Amino acid sequence: MATDIQRQVAELQGKLQDLNRQVVQVRTQIQVKERERKLAELQIRELSAAGASTNTYLSVGKMFLAEPQSQVMSQLELKGASLQDDITVLGKKLAYLEKTTVETQNGLKESVTQLMAATASA
Repeated sequence: MATDIQRQVAELQGKLQDLNRQVVQVRTQIQVKERERKLAELQIRELSAAGASTNTYLSVGKMFLAEPQSQVMSQLELKGASLQDDITVLGKKLAYLEKTTVETQNGLKESVTQLMAATASA
């Protein structure tokens, strides 16, 4: 009986470690996407302030290509919207992982309590 509970505790500890690692990864991804989204917003703001007659260029490898400002702004707006969608999806994933982490922690507490009761009664 105690060995089954010990095995269950070990499995839950491994699962909890994996979940914590995944939570850290998702939080990092959210931070990166937020930073990219803010950069896109800043670029849109600066391009809007520069005026329509300003020459705009996109970097392509080691070169720069002249692009109309409206096209550059629309690309930045699409990028911002896409990043916002990614952030929303990652937020849902983070909520799921945090919920699963709490459930796993509760299961681990129950298993430890059972293990302590089993060893105390033996």
